[in-house]
Amino acid sequence: MRNSLRAGRVILFDAAKGVGFISPYGGDEDVPFQAQAIQFVDVLAEGQSVIYAIERADAGVRAVEVRPA
Repeated sequence: MRNSLRAGRVILFDAAKGVGFISPYGGDEDVPFQAQAIQFVDVLAEGQSVIYAIERADAGVRAVEVRPA
């Protein structure tokens, strides 16, 4: 289940492994994302501002629809 868009910045992105983490603006817990969740660009830089949605699943939460802000 997805909810509204949020904003944050990339704190880690490992293109070789295809995973990264976003630090949400507002101080919430860091959110993982997978490379296939990135939209409009191929890679994201650490420190880059992004907009994303949260998807909740049995294993926890993850960022989806991740795109540059």
